[in-house]
Amino acid sequence: MRQRGLPLLLVAMVCAFPAFAQAQMGTIRFDNWLYYQQNYDDSVRWQYRPRVFVPFRIGGGWTFTQRVDVPFYYTDKTGPANTSGDYAFHVSDALVEEIFDTPDVAKNFRFRASVRLVFPTGGQSPFGSDQWQVAPGAGFNWRLPDLLRGVTFAPYARYFFGFDPRSPGVTTVRRLDLFPTADFKLTGNWALSLYPEQGMSYNERSKKWFVPVEAMLVNQPSKKFAYAFGGAYALVDDDKSYRWLVEARLTFFF
Repeated sequence: MRQRGLPLLLVAMVCAFPAFAQAQMGTIRFDNWLYYQQNYDDSVRWQYRPRVFVPFRIGGGWTFTQRVDVPFYYTDKTGPANTSGDYAFHVSDALVEEIFDTPDVAKNFRFRASVRLVFPTGGQSPFGSDQWQVAPGAGFNWRLPDLLRGVTFAPYARYFFGFDPRSPGVTTVRRLDLFPTADFKLTGNWALSLYPEQGMSYNERSKKWFVPVEAMLVNQPSKKFAYAFGGAYALVDDDKSYRWLVEARLTFFF
């Protein structure tokens, strides 16, 4: 780990254990994501991504949420860390994200802002980006319970700024991710979610877009458990990421 990354690591460790005097912990959410991805070079990638959200109510209607992701890849994609192109398993780039939600500023409408720090734990391609990244984000959440059976709009934007590459020749990331997320309540416990995970992206380095379409069906049969499944397909692939993927999520609430 390089010296310039240490201050950010220390900040992330402090933020991971917030000491708000009046904070009250909310319901912890533990997501288990599984993806199968088909790439343009005919390689594939399996990914398991455990993800934890720990919310804290900090008074005045504000909420602070600590998010942690630790992804694992199993892939035959070639790269500096897998020159043979054989299937290999490796941890990818872990992240922490500090998320703040405002109280309602209008009926059923609130803002969200966040800062994400991505660690170079995956090393070189095809497992990681081999650099530190910081990504501020902003968006809003607007619930419309009387529209159709209930609709929630939650668009979000996040900009990734890469720095301190760990190997020579690594191009630092400059990328804008957009998530036009919308959830539609269906019959019973079912819901349809558009763009919950796979966003559109603009690569500032190449000046090119990658735009998929993504949809997931979500079912929450109890307060303690939920599951979802769906997929994404590339529509605009000027900045090539993947051809298509299928995804599933198993969620537990504590």
